[in-house]
Amino acid sequence: MDIRTVFARLSNGNHELHEKATLREVELTESLLKIRLPESFRTFVMEFSNGAYLYMVQEVCCVGEGNKIQPLQEVYQFRKKKGEVVTFRDTGGELLIENLIPYSLDSNGNAWCFLSSKNTDNECEVGYLDIASRKVYGKLESFTKWLNTLAENRKEVIRTLYDENVIYNELALG
Repeated sequence: MDIRTVFARLSNGNHELHEKATLREVELTESLLKIRLPESFRTFVMEFSNGAYLYMVQEVCCVGEGNKIQPLQEVYQFRKKKGEVVTFRDTGGELLIENLIPYSLDSNGNAWCFLSSKNTDNECEVGYLDIASRKVYGKLESFTKWLNTLAENRKEVIRTLYDENVIYNELALG
């Protein structure tokens, strides 16, 4: 699925959008993070919106010097514990926390993250880091898949992937 197809689906929603990012803003963020951002995310911030609050339920960080939506390079708070291992809730696999790059925060302090060590063809998998358990939930193949899931359901992506037992009892989401 092409991300521009998802943009068409998003065009009729209620979103808080910002001026599109420039290549310089993307490159500044990539320089600060010392990684190349997934192509789908680069396309999102340069062609759709540099940071957004989509359907008024799901935040997407901006790049560069920022706007009202916090810049990607400033939401690196939990990556300071270099060498810490987080596990995947559904598969039991592991990943170093420094390989998580948060791009969408929620009010519980959890975040959707790029799994930067899983980068293929200028894309990477994404997952939802639960700060309390240090587990990654809801691994998806790409930012495009995540964005399409949001466009299809118009509610927080994590709530579309798990039942109420996981949402309320494991993740303690209200």
